[in-house]
This record gives sequence, structure tokens and C-alpha cells, in this order.
Amino acid sequence: MLQFLKYVFATLVGMFLFFFIGILILVGIAASAGTDEPAKLEANSVLKLDLNYDIPEKTVDNPFAALSIGNMKPKKAIGLTEILESIKKAKTDDNVKGIYLELGLNDNGYATLQAIRNGLIDFRKSGKFVYGYGEILSQKAYYLATAADKIYMNPNGGMELKGFGREIMYYKGLFEKLGIEVQDFHCGAYKSAIEPFVRDNMSEPNRQQLTFLYKGVYSQFLNDIATARNIDTATLNTIINELQAETPQADKDLNLVDDVLYYDQVVDLMKGKLAIDKKKDLTMVELGKYTTTLEKKLEGDNKIAVVYAEGEIVDGDGKEGQIGGDEFAKLIAKLRKDEKVKAIVLRINSPGGSALASDIMWRELILAKKEKPLVISFGDVAASGGYYMACMGDRIFAQPNTITGSIGVFGLLPNAGKMLKEKLGITTDEVEITKHGVLGGITKPLDAEESAMAQRNVEKTYREFKERVATGRNKDTAYIETIAQGRVWTGTQGLANGLVDEIGGLDEAIAFAAKKANLKDYRTKAYPEEKSFSDQIADSFGDAKANWIKEELGEEYEVYKTMKWLKQNKGTQMRMVYDLGL
Repeated sequence: MLQFLKYVFATLVGMFLFFFIGILILVGIAASAGTDEPAKLEANSVLKLDLNYDIPEKTVDNPFAALSIGNMKPKKAIGLTEILESIKKAKTDDNVKGIYLELGLNDNGYATLQAIRNGLIDFRKSGKFVYGYGEILSQKAYYLATAADKIYMNPNGGMELKGFGREIMYYKGLFEKLGIEVQDFHCGAYKSAIEPFVRDNMSEPNRQQLTFLYKGVYSQFLNDIATARNIDTATLNTIINELQAETPQADKDLNLVDDVLYYDQVVDLMKGKLAIDKKKDLTMVELGKYTTTLEKKLEGDNKIAVVYAEGEIVDGDGKEGQIGGDEFAKLIAKLRKDEKVKAIVLRINSPGGSALASDIMWRELILAKKEKPLVISFGDVAASGGYYMACMGDRIFAQPNTITGSIGVFGLLPNAGKMLKEKLGITTDEVEITKHGVLGGITKPLDAEESAMAQRNVEKTYREFKERVATGRNKDTAYIETIAQGRVWTGTQGLANGLVDEIGGLDEAIAFAAKKANLKDYRTKAYPEEKSFSDQIADSFGDAKANWIKEELGEEYEVYKTMKWLKQNKGTQMRMVYDLGL
């Protein structure tokens, strides 16, 4: 027994020491990450942009934000706002003579890439160069690359240039085999979020809307690349449809790239451009380091609050990567009452989510608009609940390829009774004092009265959604119905049908807010503010878990994510479920 107790004690001590040392390591990482000194640039420097990661709207100063259990290497994902600010600063920075764009498997949204692309094109007006180089290029990476003066490819590399389309996974057959029935309630012929759960193929309305949507994005894609590379759009369309971009040499012959070179040869070209001896090193400044040189304005009067709403809309406070309805409403109320905040710019990148949370936020935004200008800026997606938040804004800005609209509502309720009984041998029984005493369970279907009530609630929410949009956009509800029904649109299409006021990015939205508030001297401040260190640690472990699951499941991660979403999201929803790849 004594030996056993010694063993237990030693084990507990070991566990404690492991935990304690782990915390010290985390604290050390955080401390080292928080002591970044502003970079000291040498003359003839080149800013290196490696954007082959999921670009958030703004940099989250969390040293554990991208912690992966697989490699235990914390990374700092620079946000879109800081990327654009860095490009703008580099344009007038005498020490920065050019930008090196490292190309790869970029999979960010086209609206995000378009904003960066526009920033690079503006940078080139300074007379400085932008060179892009890659070995394996995704289609999105190539789209971004066409903002460069020169594009170079590895001789044995490859490029994806296939055009647009989407394969959608349907789970009805799986649910039938498992014995799960999914009961759906929805409004809007185009509200296709429910289709993967209740159909085994695409509905015609959904096929119609996706075809129209992708044609709009493809048209913009063709025009942007054709203009940049001086290729006729018809010729470029043929290149894509016939898969002619087969090899790096073929890409060069088709004028898709400028030359086929190795990395060291591209470096030598940049040295020659800067009149640097080939024997000397080329000074490249990483983006993360360069962001430390960005000016941070001090507190003062005349503040424009830039509020970032990114992720799925959820009830309660939410967590990192989500928009919590209650927490967001508190923030807007605080900014509304802050006399130093003269205007609010709301930056939305969200597919929507909880109808209740969306309405709670809508109410607080309405109150804010009564007291100060409220301007909206869309990122990659501002759809369904994301658009619900935006519809009352004084002016709505979107990128041409922003995905928006999806004005529709649905609810899903799984019935797993058959699966539990036939697959697991689990049965249930019940006592009901009233007729509907166990309403909301997941082991039996709703009866006729319960189904009718659920549908009425969905229809009520849809009716209110349309009324909110009609009031905010100063349109008739009958007209809103013609562009609603759950249908999704690009930013350009939204401009044509009245869902969007102007094509532009966050800078244009801020400038409009300043003008509306009659501000000449002002500063911007980003919200929500940075989290406490303890909250950062808590979030980091959740991020690490998510990253590990994603790495382990690979392509099956989308199935896991969809099934998890179906399990967690109950109640009325304003949301796009599947990824459009845009």
C-alpha cells in the first residue's frame, strides 16, 4: 500500500509540474509576442506578403490565435485592415522599394482578395514594383497575383485555373440510413440552407440562383484578369474552359505569367531592379514585422468607431470567431453613449445565424443610428442575419464579389427516435399532463398542431425581416419580396437591386462616415477591444482543438462541421449553411 501511495503521489506531482511548466511556457510565449519593437527598415527593402492563410478582418493580438496541437507553433494572422494599411504605408515609405508577393494555395474570399488586389494596384502608382512568385498556385492566388507588375512561376510548378462551380453535399440519404428524420420549416423559395438536410439533390430555384451568382463573380474575375494581363476576355474564357493552363511553360506562352524561373532567379531580378550586387543579400521585411511600424493614434476627441462583426451570429455572448448577440448589443450601446464617438462604421463578414440574436443587435443599431451616423461595410459575406444587421445603415458599401442578401428564414428539428431504437436499442417513454408537454424533444416527430405553430413562427420572422429591410432601404415590402425569398446576390448585383448603395471597401465607408458627421480631424478605433490575457489563453485552447480536428479530418471536416451545426443550432435561423467558395 505504501508503495502504491508513493506512486500516486509521484504521479500527481508530475502532473502538477507538467501543468505548471506548460503555463510558464504559455506566459513566456505571450510575453515575447507582446514586446514587438517597431521594425527598423534598411534602405532598398522589399516588403514580403505571404497571404496564404485564412485572413481575418483585423489582427487579433493573441499569441495563441493559431496554436496547433500538431506543431505547437503560435502564429499571428495579420488581418485585412492591417494588410491594407501596410500596403498604403509602404507606398510612401522611402525605405520600401517594392513588394514581393509569395503565391501559393490561397483560399480566401474573392471580396478580401479584391480589396488587397486594389491596394496593390494603387501601390504600383508610386512607381515601385510588385513581383509575384509561386510554385503551386490556387486559382484565388493567381487572381491576386494579377495585381503584380510581373508574375513568375517555378519551372516544375502548376496553376489551378478552372473557372467557377460548386459541388454540394446532401445528407438526406445518410439520415435515412441512420434513422434520423429532419423536420424543416422555412420561408423563401431560394432559402437553400435547409436543402442538404431534406433533399438528395439541388432544387431548381437554388440551381437558378447559384448559376446567376457564379456568372456574376466569373464575369468580374475574367474582366479583372484580362485587363491586368492584356488578354481578351473571350480568349481567357477559352483558356479556362479548355484547361490550357496546363504547365508553367504553357502559362508563359498564354501570357498568364511573365516567365518561368526558380526562386533565386526572381531574387536576382529584384536585386537588379534595386541595383544591388548579386553577391549581397536582398533585405525582405516580413509583413508581421512591418505592421509594427504602423502608427497608432492616441486617445482624443472625434472618434470613428470601427466595429468588426465577423463569424456566425449566436445567442448570448459568443466566443472568438462568433458574433454574440448580447455582447454585441452591449458594445453598440456603449458606443452610442460615448460622446467622443461621432460615428460608427460596422464591418460585417458573416453568413448570419440566430434570428433572435440578429434582432437584438438590430434594435441596438437602430438606437445608435438615431444619435450618430451608422455606415456599413461588407467583407466577403454579409448574408441573411448578417444583412439583417446592416439594412438600417445610412449607407452600405460592398465589394463587387461580396455575397449578400439571403433574406429568408428557416428552422430545423431532427427526430432521432428511430435511430436510437434501431441502431442503439434505446427507447423512450413519457408522461404528458398537457397535450404538448414534451414539445421540443428529438425522439418523435411534431404533430400537425406543433408543425403549424413552428411554420407560423418562421413566417412571422420572415415577415418582420422583409419589413426591416423595406424600412431601412426605403423600399416597398412587395418589392423586397421579389429580391428576398432567401436569394443570394453579389455586391454588384446588390447595387443594381438596391440592397447595396456603393461599391467600395472599409476606407470608403470610413470616409463617408466622417463626411456625414462633418469631421475633418478624427481618428478611428477598432472594436471589440482586445481580450484579457486569461481570455486569450482560454480561447487559444479552443482554437488548438479546432485546428487539430480540422487537420485530422481533412476533407471530411466539412461533414463534421455541418453535423455539429445541425446539432447545436435550434430555433429560428437566418443563415447560409454551406460554403459557396467565394
